[in-house]
Amino acid sequence: MRASLTARLIERSLGFGADELPRDVAVIATHCLLDWMGMALAGSREPDAGRLMAELVSEGSPASVTVWGRGVRLGLSQAVLANGMAAHLLDFDDTHLASRVHPSAPLWPAILAVCETERLPGGEALAAFAAGVEMQTRLAAYMGESHYRLGWHNTATLGCFGAVAAVGRLYGLKAETLSRALTIAATQSGGLRMVFGTACKAYQVARSAVVGLQAVRLARSGMDAPVDVFDRPDGFAGLYARERFPDAPQVSGAHWHARDIVFKYHESCYGTQAPVEAALLLRARCVPGDIESVHIDIEPQYLSVCDVLEPATALQAKFSVRHMVALALSGGATAGAAGFSSAARADPRIRDLCRKTEVRGDASLGRAQARVTLKTRAGSHEAAADASRPERDLERQWRRLCEKSSRVLGADYPAHVLGAWQASLAGLGEQDDFGAWAGHAASLLGASSEAAVNPRGESRNGGICNG
Repeated sequence: MRASLTARLIERSLGFGADELPRDVAVIATHCLLDWMGMALAGSREPDAGRLMAELVSEGSPASVTVWGRGVRLGLSQAVLANGMAAHLLDFDDTHLASRVHPSAPLWPAILAVCETERLPGGEALAAFAAGVEMQTRLAAYMGESHYRLGWHNTATLGCFGAVAAVGRLYGLKAETLSRALTIAATQSGGLRMVFGTACKAYQVARSAVVGLQAVRLARSGMDAPVDVFDRPDGFAGLYARERFPDAPQVSGAHWHARDIVFKYHESCYGTQAPVEAALLLRARCVPGDIESVHIDIEPQYLSVCDVLEPATALQAKFSVRHMVALALSGGATAGAAGFSSAARADPRIRDLCRKTEVRGDASLGRAQARVTLKTRAGSHEAAADASRPERDLERQWRRLCEKSSRVLGADYPAHVLGAWQASLAGLGEQDDFGAWAGHAASLLGASSEAAVNPRGESRNGGICNG
């Protein structure tokens, strides 16, 4: 008799040892941690991160877990929430396109907190990340596209189950206990696409990490719950998706889904990455003032995600393919606060290009593919780009991610500090005691901790830091 989906997903999450993790998967997990942690350090300076920190500190709790970029420690769940929100606030973290999940966002906050308090080896952290990716990706494939089309935010709704798988591994849960933890998490799973372009997006992702952590700890303590949450018609998948695909290739098989993770190098929604790349190819062929019209063709579903017509905030600008393409065509920086500031949004050149732009859905284009066509006084120019393909040269990817984090953090941390931090991350899998590593990294970064909490009072997302 074929095992239930819940049982199969649990087996995939728990059925391998840390020493059985393929070398390239462990390397990719390390890359994801570098990218996530860089975003957490940068995002910790944001006003909304400060507001959440003030609320958490006011609650009071035993301080046991590092809050990255803040130079403080909080209780377990509080630190997970603070780190999780900070890391997703800039919307510049990694992506798994097929599942529509930012894989690191709900996983690393919980993994790091548990590994720090339990003083687990770095290799266990990397294996837990891989397990979490397997859980959330295979569940997404089972539920298909209808879940996202209904308005749910996959990173938040599915991410909590990835966090259950990751944390459950770290605590050594047996399959039956983990199945109860998945149901406990399902009772709290949520997240709405309607909040894209606001800080609520980052908050609900951070909450999914907390939900996963607490669900495991409650199941571990003996809380009762059904064990077949993904199989029943009235269970999570039955209620949250209109169709289900138990035989989809991505649901079973030996493929490691971490190999499909892609990274952002433009600080905006992943649906804008390919249009920006195409625009950059065209920029050398024309002068912005000579452009008469811009046509952007993207996958139709992105029209409901990143087609903000007139962004009123920096976060909304990151979900405006018009703004991002205009920014690229006009020579603006597509990463960093300047490109999303009120000045950039009001720039006459960018506004003029946005008014001349038409965004169209093209069903022939795949996920994260785009085509940009410019009509100029001298003629037409067209370029296409595909941002869906994972980098296979992992050494090159590491270099690019180090350059990205150095660029994002360079104003607040000296180059030698960032270099030492990146080097320490590269060897994380060989660390015997993650708690000791976290203490070393916090100390290393602590020399710049005051600067890292944004002394200039300026937000990368365009506001004034008052939190």
